Amino acid sequence: MTKIQETLAALPEEKKVLFAPVFGNVDKFYTAVYLIARNEHVTDQEKPDRYEDRLQVIRRIRSKVEKLVDSFGLEGSEIVADIASDYFEDYVNYKEPDIQMTNDEFIGIIQKVSQV
Repeated sequence: MTKIQETLAALPEEKKVLFAPVFGNVDKFYTAVYLIARNEHVTDQEKPDRYEDRLQVIRRIRSKVEKLVDSFGLEGSEIVADIASDYFEDYVNYKEPDIQMTNDEFIGIIQKVSQV
């Protein structure tokens, strides 16, 4: 478990329940933000068609996640940055985490974040 995962796991129950409506729980929140960071990095590296538009959408979602977490009384940008840091740590070490989320779950979370 990384430091930010431990921090999220140690949140008081009244903070954890705030994640439920959009993310399901703090573990799924962590996974979703990790995947957002990965998608942003891969898009920036591979530069697919219309990658600037894709990056803009990804960054807008990330910003919305940060603001949502801020609304929970937590440091949204710091938490998102710590999770992104976990992704980059895995990336440089060629470590592929065991993602416990389906693509449909991820898309559902992104859609909920978009509506916030």
